Amino acid sequence: MKHRPSYHFLPEKNWMNDPNATIYFKGEHHLFYQYNPTDWHWGNLHYGHAVSKDLLHWEHRPIALYPALDRGETHCYSGCSYINNGQIELLYTSVGQGERCQNSGSQQWAATTEDGVTWKQIPENPVMRNTDAPGKRLTEWRDPFVFRWKGKKYCLVAGIVDEKYGAVHLYTTNDFRSWTYVNEFFRNTCAKEVMECPNLIVYGDKVLFIHSIWDIRVLHWFVGTITDDGKLEVYNQGSVDYGDFFASQISFDEKGRTLMWGWLREDPRRGLFTDGEWSGVQAIPRVICINEENELVQERLPEFETLRRTDEEVQLQNFTGRYECKTVSSTAEIEGTIQSDDVFSFRFLADSDGQEYTDVIINPREGTYYAPMEDSSLIKSVDKRPILGCFRRKKDGSVHVDILIDNSVAEIFINGSSAMTLRIYPQMEGGRMSVETKGLIADAEIHVYEIGL
Repeated sequence: MKHRPSYHFLPEKNWMNDPNATIYFKGEHHLFYQYNPTDWHWGNLHYGHAVSKDLLHWEHRPIALYPALDRGETHCYSGCSYINNGQIELLYTSVGQGERCQNSGSQQWAATTEDGVTWKQIPENPVMRNTDAPGKRLTEWRDPFVFRWKGKKYCLVAGIVDEKYGAVHLYTTNDFRSWTYVNEFFRNTCAKEVMECPNLIVYGDKVLFIHSIWDIRVLHWFVGTITDDGKLEVYNQGSVDYGDFFASQISFDEKGRTLMWGWLREDPRRGLFTDGEWSGVQAIPRVICINEENELVQERLPEFETLRRTDEEVQLQNFTGRYECKTVSSTAEIEGTIQSDDVFSFRFLADSDGQEYTDVIINPREGTYYAPMEDSSLIKSVDKRPILGCFRRKKDGSVHVDILIDNSVAEIFINGSSAMTLRIYPQMEGGRMSVETKGLIADAEIHVYEIGL
């Protein structure tokens, strides 16, 4: 029973959650992340750190940021990074005990570095307080994200207003040390839901805004613009991922691409101890943009293809029934284009006796896909609630599917726009894969790859 992923990033041991402060700097991609160095459960949050030149092979670095216990700080919560005076600088949510807890008294702190390895909190902290918003009482106030818009520096911070509704708030600065409240950037439609991890990417006069909602565990995206008074005017919206992808972060690489990062939660595992003292995985970075229809476009990192070790090509014409792939692996990729008017499905992580397996059922007419999950694990304590998603249909009716399988992870991409991440905890050894339809697959070209670092 192997559940620890092989090609997704995670620490050598212990707890990890949100990706933080992702940035490309001097030829290296930096990934910081929420990290508990003493336990594989949440708590005692530091900033873990890793670097990579190709976004696939990672070098662990020493812990970057420790809570400043002598200044009343007990946790270093999520935040972002930017370049200031030629160096990476961190802006993050500082949490303490009592009145300094995350519910009511969090602050935004900055940390600097001289060597790119260790960071120190600046003496001027806090650089932002929740009392800086005139006429508003902000709680659950956290997760700063810095961006530039029309020549000025801004920051988004999420926080509940007067215990009535969730919102994301806009601040501005000239020096990253003194911040001024601008306006309530975005108000959530549901009262008191805790909004987290706001991200914003500028595309000319348009912006892509992404945020997470803790209570219902979803990510939303919005395409729009920023009004003169600092509010988001929405043109279009949708879901980033229908499954266990959460707490996104953004970085930009040397090729001009926008990369989206995300934490793959262990919620379905429910504290189950399986194959080691670890918890939390980082998604394969996704390349994102917006199209002319003001929609989010996302696909897995193209460089991922360098990890393909074998290639089984499957050609199907006028096919009915189940095709069993020859490749057997729990670290694999299924990629292909299917032409069909009927429902079809992919099965993976299946054992030889058919007791455990995970199905993804695709309806090309309705533009929906569904993971039932009830047969994905024989372990009773695992959460096996079904997951449903939808995707944008292509004009020719074809469906392009890309599924990344890594022991307990499946990242599913449909038609370059929709994504669903599954966490799967089979009890038996099983890496069998197949495609099935009870109708007719008119034409399909599918590749099954074994994946390895």
